[in-house]
Amino acid sequence: MKLIVLYGPPGVGKLTVARSLAKKTGFKVLHNHLTIELLCSLFDWGSKPYNELVKRYRFELLETAARYNIKGVITTFVYGAEADDQEMKELLRRMRRRRVQVFFVRLTCTQHELEKRIRHHSRKAFTKIRHVKNLRDLMKKFDLSAAVPFGNNYTIETTHLSPVAVSNKIIRLIRV
Repeated sequence: MKLIVLYGPPGVGKLTVARSLAKKTGFKVLHNHLTIELLCSLFDWGSKPYNELVKRYRFELLETAARYNIKGVITTFVYGAEADDQEMKELLRRMRRRRVQVFFVRLTCTQHELEKRIRHHSRKAFTKIRHVKNLRDLMKKFDLSAAVPFGNNYTIETTHLSPVAVSNKIIRLIRV
């Protein structure tokens, strides 16, 4: 199995690119907000039970996909430098144990474009950041522009690229 982890700040286009990439590759999409929505139906975001379960569910879903020979999975993630390093190392450890090839693909765009994109009506479907102030506050708290410092890691600047163009770049980079 191949696992593509699309990461970057809110609004960079992770889910849109994931869906485009899935159409081209036949890979499945595990959108991180699916687990967020599930857990927030019972627990407050960031609470102890939420934090314990969100990682466990994501890991178990990916490990099960590997065990059942799913061709590939694309998942999305907002990576906060250093704060999420242990989780990413654990993900790599678990996936390597299952002989899964992991590719981290960091999506970037300008701050102006991020602030424009987070206002898009499609973000209302999930509990995503939709206000500029919230985005700026989150970006002050965490370094959301950093690259994951290990593994197969690629960066694609998306400001002026369509989701299809980004998907094509990813396909060339990881040779799907």
